[in-house]
Amino acid sequence: MILQEINHQLDQLYCTGDRTPGIRIGTWHTIEGDPINFYFYQEDEKYAKLVTNENFSGWMQWCTDGQEEANAYIDRLAGIYGVKWDREHQCLFLRFRRNEMTLAQAILRLQQAVFVVGSVEYH
Repeated sequence: MILQEINHQLDQLYCTGDRTPGIRIGTWHTIEGDPINFYFYQEDEKYAKLVTNENFSGWMQWCTDGQEEANAYIDRLAGIYGVKWDREHQCLFLRFRRNEMTLAQAILRLQQAVFVVGSVEYH
């Protein structure tokens, strides 16, 4: 009974789906109604990568309006969580070694960075 309740609660936090060549991780977090999900990719035998989706990229493009000074600020904010800012694609990502960080830890770090970076006013 308790295990079923725990599974139910966890299902409300995240859901997953196929997105070849990776996996989509649904976070249930939205910005102005658009879901901010993550994509998980296994890069090689050692490294994996979590990346924010195109909805986050669109939001950040609109928020920053291509301002170079916003990029430096985002780098600093995301860096607090060990997350990087891809200026070209306007997305946050976390590249990690699976034996040094669990997937759960990586998801939580990226989600914290999304919450902070996505809530700052850049204009």
